[in-house]
Amino acid sequence: MVGLTTVQATAAPERLIIPKVGVNAPIVRVPVVGGKLMIGNSVDAVYRPRRDDPLCDPLGTSIIAGHTYRSGDGVADNWRNLRAGDTFRAGGCRFKVQYTVVRSGKFRIGHLMRADGPPRVVLIGCKPDDYSRRIMVFARKVGR
Repeated sequence: MVGLTTVQATAAPERLIIPKVGVNAPIVRVPVVGGKLMIGNSVDAVYRPRRDDPLCDPLGTSIIAGHTYRSGDGVADNWRNLRAGDTFRAGGCRFKVQYTVVRSGKFRIGHLMRADGPPRVVLIGCKPDDYSRRIMVFARKVGR
């Protein structure tokens, strides 16, 4: 009998790349509990729901969250500077910003996550000068 060896393939991690604001961050999968994304402590990584569809899926909305810090070393510090028409890459696909809004930090992301509708990503980070508010960048998939 010939012995079998299991070889574990290691794929490159998903990344969020936003040249306009200097972001090139690994995307880490985390759980959603009570409608809140359980993001980690890293200021250099971004987070998305563990059970979310692939970012390049042809339908639905995905969420990516990152930290901001008043000291200026958070991955999401400059997301507020993204405007309609700006582009970025996430998970191997290209996205174009549709609009950016500021909302209360008390909302739950569950209503944003959808398996239907146009393919898009919502970037979410705290407002650097007011952690009780959230910067939300809505972007539609425009290609690979």
